[in-house]
Amino acid sequence: MNEPTKPNLADLRAEIDRIDQAMHALLMERGQIIETLIEVKKTAETGSAFRPAREADVVRSLVERHKGILPVELIVQIWRQIISTFTYVQAPHSVHVVMGPEQENARELARFHFGFGVPLVKHSSPGSVISAIGRDRGDLGLIGLGPTKEAWWEKLGLPDQPIGMATAPAIARAASPRPPQALVIGHPSIDTAGLDTRLVALTLPHAPAVHVDAVLASADTGGRHHILAWGPREASEEEIARDAASGLAVEAARTVGYTARPIAA
Repeated sequence: MNEPTKPNLADLRAEIDRIDQAMHALLMERGQIIETLIEVKKTAETGSAFRPAREADVVRSLVERHKGILPVELIVQIWRQIISTFTYVQAPHSVHVVMGPEQENARELARFHFGFGVPLVKHSSPGSVISAIGRDRGDLGLIGLGPTKEAWWEKLGLPDQPIGMATAPAIARAASPRPPQALVIGHPSIDTAGLDTRLVALTLPHAPAVHVDAVLASADTGGRHHILAWGPREASEEEIARDAASGLAVEAARTVGYTARPIAA
């Protein structure tokens, strides 16, 4: 019985070329659909085209069905580039980013999350980013999380001010999960329906003795300890604050946005 003939290098390279051409054709077809979408929605006239819940659903579907030798992080990065570029085409905008000693990874995170087609605007402080988003409802901001000197999240959710609506990176390794490294903020007119996690700003008399996973960022200012925490959207502000406070009295707590949990990969 004759064994099947193995393909030669020329045949394999021709097959790769065929796949590349098909991928390019599909991207161009996607672009044509986006052109029609722009006409239907008139996005440029109504504000941002950013839809954080839909983006989270797309990434979740990618992770769930992915298999093969390509790292899932690469697949997510490719799709994030596609999603962000087409979002920018629908409604041109900028991403405002803090770039300084306390936010060393901000530029890298911004490029991973928003791709290379969206302009980045450099800022020296989180407060400057928040003010910029408050002025331009179509722009987005990215601010690093973790311990900091400024409780910048206290400005979120105030009248005419942005809210939190996504975390970066969008995926987390299930075997060694890490907390999100940055928060994406945008104008409250952006649709956050479908996001499963509530963001709460709370104030404590001092820092808790025990750190809990609910804490995303913290700062000591004005003789008080300020925390940005997260928890299930269906949980109340008070429930999420109590979890983050680790037994301390909560002096204030309010919702400052919503996000999707990083997808376990």
